Amino acid sequence: MSDGPYKSLPMKPRWRRAAKCAYKEAYSAEEIAESVARASHADWRSEVRPALVGSVTAIVNAPGQQFLFADQALADLGALQRSCASPMEAMLVRTTIDAVRAGMTGTAAVQQAAEDTLSDRVLCNYRQVEEHVRRDDNVQNARFVRDRFATAHGQVDFGALARALLKTGDPLPRQTRSAHTDLDAGVPL
Repeated sequence: MSDGPYKSLPMKPRWRRAAKCAYKEAYSAEEIAESVARASHADWRSEVRPALVGSVTAIVNAPGQQFLFADQALADLGALQRSCASPMEAMLVRTTIDAVRAGMTGTAAVQQAAEDTLSDRVLCNYRQVEEHVRRDDNVQNARFVRDRFATAHGQVDFGALARALLKTGDPLPRQTRSAHTDLDAGVPL
């Protein structure tokens, strides 16, 4: 008997937990969303250097009339992209470039870029989990996992998560694990 295909998933432990939550019906969509948010938070903290975030923020917060110097900001961001140390850093710079091209400046551009970076990474990890389940289990369970992730994705507050990571908002709340002590405290029906 297998513990589930998520056990052999070649991902970080937090993403294995998110895959487990999506794979097992006992977990609610809120629990899946919380595990996804925690995994994304851990990815950002391990892959995105605070110095890079500071550089991106300094570029888009340049003093003066920012709408006149968008080309300079784009050039500076392009140069910064060559010094990225991880794929998530490179994605942050690319999404910042997209935000500046869309006319955003200042903290709004950095906030939007962080949200887009987190969302993109989460979607990539969803696809990786789905592919792994499809390969190791079956197509029906892969669709089930994809649907559960899609449902939970709408409940993940990427804006609040980005503000917590950029330190412009409240930090991520502590994880609250409820202890199920009896039969009545089980899965909600």
